[in-house]
Amino acid sequence: MTQPTPIGLLKVLGQVTLIVAIPMLGGAVAGMLLDRMQGTSPLFVLSGFVVGNLVAIVGIWLYIRVQRQKVAAGGEDRADER
Repeated sequence: MTQPTPIGLLKVLGQVTLIVAIPMLGGAVAGMLLDRMQGTSPLFVLSGFVVGNLVAIVGIWLYIRVQRQKVAAGGEDRADER
């Protein structure tokens, strides 16, 4: 297994950031909108944030699983070495 280049590391960092940030922020924003519509205070924001975190955890788990399968199959991403 070769060491990833800085570009490859930035690619991984960007993917992980998207996998984590979008569900967390999306859940919180959806919760804010639902709170405004229903007249509740932090109920849906907290629920949306928790659901967003769970989605992010599953997303990271799936990302790691796919990357491990690629490495095990010998199909490492060669774009990282360019």
